[in-house]
Amino acid sequence: MKIIEVSNLKKSYGTNHVLQGVNFQAQSGEVIGVIGKNGAGKSTFLEILMTIKQYDAGTVIVLDENIESLPMNRLELVRKQISVVLQPTQFYKTLKVEELLKLFKAYYKSSIDIKKIIIDFKLEPHRKKYFDKLSGGWKQIVSLAIAFLSEPKLLILDEPTTGLDPHMRNMLWSYITDYNKRTGGTVILTTHNMDEIELYCDKVMLINNGVNEVFDTTEGILASGYKSINEFYLAKVSI
Repeated sequence: MKIIEVSNLKKSYGTNHVLQGVNFQAQSGEVIGVIGKNGAGKSTFLEILMTIKQYDAGTVIVLDENIESLPMNRLELVRKQISVVLQPTQFYKTLKVEELLKLFKAYYKSSIDIKKIIIDFKLEPHRKKYFDKLSGGWKQIVSLAIAFLSEPKLLILDEPTTGLDPHMRNMLWSYITDYNKRTGGTVILTTHNMDEIELYCDKVMLINNGVNEVFDTTEGILASGYKSINEFYLAKVSI
């Protein structure tokens, strides 16, 4: 099932032409990494997919809906099927971790058991702690746990493992891959960790000079002669 279809997407900020004709597709169950140097337009691209940023030209279809001409009531239905975790994330300072999970479970009308989420994300030692008192890594883990509460069809992650130690990174990716297997959900993420792209992503889109210079499977990229995704990135992107 096609979750996203983007054709000839363009977006400028004044004379800065950030996206100059991006084409992109995502199928149900795929994990897709969006890479490129800082300022390449990755965040702008994700914000358009989130339906929170307007664009200048092109077609963007998300969950079978053309978001450009969508009335607000139908746009809200699309948004309810999308979960997003951005950097940095802040929540209510006066709420504890378990209270935050219960709050968002009620908001999403989620059927997921809070106890299971706490176990899956190793949050038992932190469930009675105030969110504001957690380390940056654990704040990120809680944010991801909340994102999964809505059982999204589309999960968008901006640098999801920033600040996480190797154990936390492994826990996060284990949950993402399990989520995909169980639900057929689609994950789109940005990261500067090319090892994560190589290990976990089905496809890679490189945004360079405003276009998707490369959009291929990780296997296809490596089969073209690169020893690693990191080598591919360094060869394609100049400082």
